[in-house]
Amino acid sequence: MAADLVTLFLCIYRSKALKNNVDEGLVYAAFGVILCFGAKFLTDWTFSALITLAAAVQCLGFCLLRLQLRKNRSAQGVSSRALQLYVLMYIFRLFSTMQYNGYLPVDRSGDWVYQATDCAALIVVVTTLVSVHNQYEKSYEKDFDSCHIPVFIVSCLVLAYFVHPHLNNRKIPDMAWTAALYLESIAMVPQLFLLTKKGGEVENLSSHYIACVFVSRLLMLSFWTNSYVELKPKGSSFNFPGYGVIGAQLLQVVIFGDFMWLYFRSVRSRAKLVLPTSISL
Repeated sequence: MAADLVTLFLCIYRSKALKNNVDEGLVYAAFGVILCFGAKFLTDWTFSALITLAAAVQCLGFCLLRLQLRKNRSAQGVSSRALQLYVLMYIFRLFSTMQYNGYLPVDRSGDWVYQATDCAALIVVVTTLVSVHNQYEKSYEKDFDSCHIPVFIVSCLVLAYFVHPHLNNRKIPDMAWTAALYLESIAMVPQLFLLTKKGGEVENLSSHYIACVFVSRLLMLSFWTNSYVELKPKGSSFNFPGYGVIGAQLLQVVIFGDFMWLYFRSVRSRAKLVLPTSISL
């Protein structure tokens, strides 16, 4: 028995796969522990807690991307422009949710957990962005990261001005939350565009990062599919804000579609995720 245990220990100790993925395992383990603790003590297990869960899963995705930079000591395959959109998105959303409760979960997680999760995600995104342009600047693939994001930003702001809910009963915070929603719906476009232009294999952690954001969007879509009717303005015969929110959520699912199909295929076959090479646009 002793010999068998020693052999098992040595096999585990010498396993390259284990050594290469121990940090990733620790991130998932920490996330699982925090999630269980939060579910037990910081929520009321109501439907609105899906919003907080979605924010937490998205934060996990950014942590995995940050881990990729640290492990590879390289910014290859990472879109700075996507991260910039996420920074703006979190700033707009926190501007609303830190002051007003119109778009917060109605359970205990809406007291501070949801906002704290978004703050943590913002910190991770900012530090990742700084690393891309500082520590790993030489490996950053600027030529591939060529999406024209000012057009995205202006379009989202204009659309938020004309189509936004009124749950805060304050125009600027309502517009800020809606602009964050619209920015979030297209924020992953530069990242997917970069990977498609490059073609070839995608880093495991990059694919997990995108998958986490996708799962987060599915959770949000599940929530708003059942709640968008509450966004209908008083006295209005048509729910423009509600359909705007649902449309933004559906757009995200469509944008992720091809990538997630290839992702699930790679997971099922236990093979590297490989994207087809695209013609530069």
